Amino acid sequence: CIALLVIPLLTASASNLTEARVSQVIRDVKILPEHAPSHPAKISDTVRDGSAVRTGTESRAELTFTDQTLARLGANTIFTFNEGTRDLELGGGAMLLRVPKNAGGAKITTAAVTAAITGTTIMLEYHSDAFIKFIVLEGTGRIFRNDRLGESVLVRPGQMLIVNPKGTTLPNPVDVDLARLKKTSALLSRPSATKTSSRC
Repeated sequence: CIALLVIPLLTASASNLTEARVSQVIRDVKILPEHAPSHPAKISDTVRDGSAVRTGTESRAELTFTDQTLARLGANTIFTFNEGTRDLELGGGAMLLRVPKNAGGAKITTAAVTAAITGTTIMLEYHSDAFIKFIVLEGTGRIFRNDRLGESVLVRPGQMLIVNPKGTTLPNPVDVDLARLKKTSALLSRPSATKTSSRC
């Protein structure tokens, strides 16, 4: 992987991700095992390597890993992770990721860019035909284009990077109003979990 060649994410004390448990289900959330039919997600369901989590319209999910790394998924999102690593994949949609300090960071891959983060809280939104939006709330993150070895941009707290998925360069980050974002983003609030429903 290009990102791993450029920046090491793990330390000797870092614990790799082995499994996650579903800690929030809002409306239509499904688990897609690698070799079994999909099924509606329920609170405390275990998500392992090879399984994807997919949310429907106006739906959300939250996953909590064993090291307390937290992933919140927005509507129309598909998410997977590689067991025994700290590698996550966002196939499309929006997510918030909070990695505890000293946990070893994480790497989130989309088809166009990879985000390498350290103990931090970030938001990543990926739409293959429109844009990629990367926001750092705490800590730092570095964005790499998957097709351009060595090219990257550092994003600091309170900054946002918007990338054209089909472009060839990375723009400079810009400042974002975190106070306003915290008031308006559904991923930054945690309402009471509700029973899974197919209603959109």
